[in-house]
Amino acid sequence: MRSSLTRRSHRSAQRRGFTLLELLLVMAILVVLASLATVAVVNLQGSSLQKAAQIQVETLKRACTMYKLSVGSFPRNLNDLHALPSGMTPAQWGGPYLEEPVGNDPWNRPYNYAPDNVAQTVRITSNGPDGQRNTSDDVPQADG
Repeated sequence: MRSSLTRRSHRSAQRRGFTLLELLLVMAILVVLASLATVAVVNLQGSSLQKAAQIQVETLKRACTMYKLSVGSFPRNLNDLHALPSGMTPAQWGGPYLEEPVGNDPWNRPYNYAPDNVAQTVRITSNGPDGQRNTSDDVPQADG
């Protein structure tokens, strides 16, 4: 009986660490999990930037509409929503229509601004992640 107990303790004394195959398997599993997590985070970030751009475009359009109601025409450029345009008095302007100056879109590019005082519309867009106009990732997406 003593010899079988001695053999068991001898075997467990020999097996102290992991084999190279076990370590490689664990590392492979960790790499796969890290890859999946990275893809999920990148997709979530892209979606968040698209939503942020959409909200900013809607805010700018509302501010342009308020400007038009006060002044009678759309602003010459988006900066007129925050700072008093040259040649106007504060009473004529009625602004500011935005608390802060208009910044760039989430991809650090300026917004495209096209007022049409005849048709009484304004078009404000972001070129999206690719930076190219009239592509499928523009915000808002081109009418179809």
